[in-house]
Amino acid sequence: MKIAFVLIVLCCTLPLALLVRRYETLTRIFWISFGAAAFFMTSIPLLDIGVVNAPDGWVGFVYGIEISIVDYLAVVAFFILPRHRTSWLLFLPFVVFTAVAATSIPNAANPTVASFGVWQFAKMAFVAAIVARACAFEEVPYLLLRGMAIGIMAQLVASLWQRFGLGYAQAPGLFLHQNTLGMIAHFVLYPFLFMLLTQSRGTIWNGLVILTVLCCMLLTASRGAVGFTVIGIGLTFVLVALTGLTNRIMAAAALAGIAALALAPATYLVFEKRFERAALSEDVYDERAAFNRAADLIRDDFPTGVGFNHYTHTLKRYNYSQLAGVHQNEGNINNIVHDVYRLIGVETGRAGLLSFYALLAVPLVSAFFVGWRRRSMPDGGLLLGFGTAMLIAYLHSLFEWIFLIKQVQIVFAIVVGMTFGIASRRYADETSIHHSVASENTVGTLTFKAGALSK
Repeated sequence: MKIAFVLIVLCCTLPLALLVRRYETLTRIFWISFGAAAFFMTSIPLLDIGVVNAPDGWVGFVYGIEISIVDYLAVVAFFILPRHRTSWLLFLPFVVFTAVAATSIPNAANPTVASFGVWQFAKMAFVAAIVARACAFEEVPYLLLRGMAIGIMAQLVASLWQRFGLGYAQAPGLFLHQNTLGMIAHFVLYPFLFMLLTQSRGTIWNGLVILTVLCCMLLTASRGAVGFTVIGIGLTFVLVALTGLTNRIMAAAALAGIAALALAPATYLVFEKRFERAALSEDVYDERAAFNRAADLIRDDFPTGVGFNHYTHTLKRYNYSQLAGVHQNEGNINNIVHDVYRLIGVETGRAGLLSFYALLAVPLVSAFFVGWRRRSMPDGGLLLGFGTAMLIAYLHSLFEWIFLIKQVQIVFAIVVGMTFGIASRRYADETSIHHSVASENTVGTLTFKAGALSK
């Protein structure tokens, strides 16, 4: 059934590509859907299909050779987009990390399962490359962000129902876990916050999206999500202030202070309900520290890595959780260390961890470096927003492994692609894409005509 569905969808690729390249309205819907899809994959059947699945009982960050709606849309986009000069050097860390991770496959206890993680990162690189090519056009990043905004609004509707209708102490929205929602929300919040502070257009829309994200963060009742959101908002105001204080920025800062005071009682009530059901006892037993000790023991015994997607298998097989003092219940024994960098180091070794650092650093540096140089332009504000989102997600990942799951990876890949695509617009005068399909609007920015994304 699944294979038949995949084949039918593949047969529709060419007709869909022809329609998208023909009609401007469908082009816009296509890119909005591209940005929104990751937010609905968990809750809508057939948006994510496992072609090859892991054995029953296997625990990891990916469970099969999976094909999602985003992968399919990326393939369609590959056929309709013109070539764009985004430097291949920007994607080199993705290739290197994927290659290093692939070297762990032959020596893994289950090579097939190890290949699942490699497949996921290869897909991430492909999605980022496609988005980078599309973002040569001025309007595409805004369409993708609109899709992400629609996705986060759907998450809020689900979270409100879970909190007040079902009585959840921590609302996961349409995802399986609240930490997924908390991590993904970073990638939505800061670009819109920078747009609110630096652009005069779309003030009401940007403010609505920001309020939606903050409500989602609050309903997760996640200490990490809420805490790092506060840090990220503070960093955003500092960066914007460094570009020059304006009445708009000062008014936004005043409103942020008022909003913080207004949300303080709600924040207290949300966390009070959470800890009523599961009181903190870190002075008696620090679970995160115990998980970290277990990961460090594995890393010391397997310096070259245990194999991608093999952390929990190794933890259980060699009884590392008991050696590290982890409480011996089923949930803890099957859990993953809450630190993405430790997890990558354990599974892929030192070489994998170093290449992973490079993978994260290149888009981060690109966003801040080019964004700061263009800080007086709308592009610059977007890039600084993407850079802030990535930085906060990286810091948050010191306390979560959730960065590696497919939904977060897809949104991260889209943000990376937007970063590379916008940063590469400095080559616009040298490429035929703008000369052949772009027109100038009243302020001289490059926009696409109907069907221009495919010609």
